[in-house]
Amino acid sequence: MTDHGLRVGWIGTGLMGLPMAQRVLAAGHSVTVHTRRPNGAAALIGRGAVAAGTVSECVRDVDVVVTIVSAPADVEQLYRGTDGILAHVASGTVAVDLTTSAPDLARNLAETGARRGVTVLDGPVSGGPAGAEAGTLSVMLGGDAVGIERVRPVLDAFAASIVHQGAAGSGQLAKLVNQTLVAGVTLAACEAYSLASRSGLDLDRLVQSVRPGIAGSRLVDFIWGRLREEDIEPGFKLDHLRKDLGLVAEAVSATGGVDLPGTSLVAELVDKVSAERGGDRGTQALVTALTDWRS
Repeated sequence: MTDHGLRVGWIGTGLMGLPMAQRVLAAGHSVTVHTRRPNGAAALIGRGAVAAGTVSECVRDVDVVVTIVSAPADVEQLYRGTDGILAHVASGTVAVDLTTSAPDLARNLAETGARRGVTVLDGPVSGGPAGAEAGTLSVMLGGDAVGIERVRPVLDAFAASIVHQGAAGSGQLAKLVNQTLVAGVTLAACEAYSLASRSGLDLDRLVQSVRPGIAGSRLVDFIWGRLREEDIEPGFKLDHLRKDLGLVAEAVSATGGVDLPGTSLVAELVDKVSAERGGDRGTQALVTALTDWRS
């Protein structure tokens, strides 16, 4: 630990990772950052972060490693690769993966890390880029309780809710439950918007009635707000939702006997809309499978 907080090695500066890392830096922690994207860390470096050309350089001489990348394959390569975290991080370090990933991988990395004296936590987040910028994310943590307390000062910089769900992999399982809800509410919000707009209702008045009622939610507000602007850009990308729903399907197979027909329908519609509009569109683009769309 430095006089100004923890020494943090940060890997991942996408839509979520960049504003989160900015908040960690602003909270007084020192940040060494590595990213695969050209200029992906420029905003952080301009505020005092140190650039690392390799993963091994990024995780050397730090107290905490934070990773937030795209998919389980990226997580596995990042932690297990020749230049990976577990090959180069010092014993006693705590690593927390904020990627939405596979519970089995999270458990495996925690076991491998423990044999090397490294605590590996799974801590996927929810709240979107707006939550990352505002510092109001929800973090769902799996793994060692002592390790969680050691990394908490970093998480506090960007999260309003930090909950220990249980053993390694529990954070990922909790996030997959969250994403099951996200899938269902997203489709319902798009269907309701299509019905309202086609019926000729005054949407301002409708929102006044829906928002305080039991059907109101921040996700509905976000989706309807974007659709009213005919804006189907992310937000949260269709590709990322499809990846998450694939992980949900794997979790369903592991439980045995659970049937999620609504989630399966959303996955089918995501595939359809991605093929027609591109997987880099926002999840509110599901509306295009339901009605004519001008954008």
